[in-house]
Amino acid sequence: MSVRLPSVRDPHSFYDVFGVVAAAVTVMALVLAVRYGTVVRIEMAVLVTLVFLWAIWAIERILKQSEAQSKRRRSPWNR
Repeated sequence: MSVRLPSVRDPHSFYDVFGVVAAAVTVMALVLAVRYGTVVRIEMAVLVTLVFLWAIWAIERILKQSEAQSKRRRSPWNR
């Protein structure tokens, strides 16, 4: 069984979104555990915002791809 890494540029499933968000949260938690200053908190807030915006974009893209696939798969009697 082959396992692929989550794709940031071309997400195909919600597992990609979950994997990237989980990795970002882990990195943020590690950074905040080691260093906790004003600048670090601002950087983490910017990173959270970027990850949130990426997740919205990725989910929209996945849903559009899914919709396009379902339109192609429709049977002839449903047209």
